Amino acid sequence: MLRGFHLADFITLGNAACGMLSVLLAMLFMASGQLRHFLLSAAMTPLAFVFDVFDGKVARWRHQHSPLGRELDSLADVISFGVAPSMLVYQWTLHRLGLVGLIASFVFTAFGAVRLARFNV
Repeated sequence: MLRGFHLADFITLGNAACGMLSVLLAMLFMASGQLRHFLLSAAMTPLAFVFDVFDGKVARWRHQHSPLGRELDSLADVISFGVAPSMLVYQWTLHRLGLVGLIASFVFTAFGAVRLARFNV
């Protein structure tokens, strides 16, 4: 099942986990209004960045580059640096704008996804 997976890929999954946790905490912030959920959600982005830098260094150090790793890295980046910040800002303030806020939130995520997809092509 894990055939073809490298150490760097597991580190990349840490990046994705930070992004998912950030989204979850942003939703908890909206539901509870507790500032600690907002702050923890925001803290997940720099932590995801650490994982993102570290996975590339490990892949180069171990000479374990793979197409799977490249695609996985891009997907994790879309979650951590596209969806998660977009969700956080939407839950924090853009939700007040209704559909306009939703569209603005989506546009940020869409531009990030397109940029990462172009990087892989």
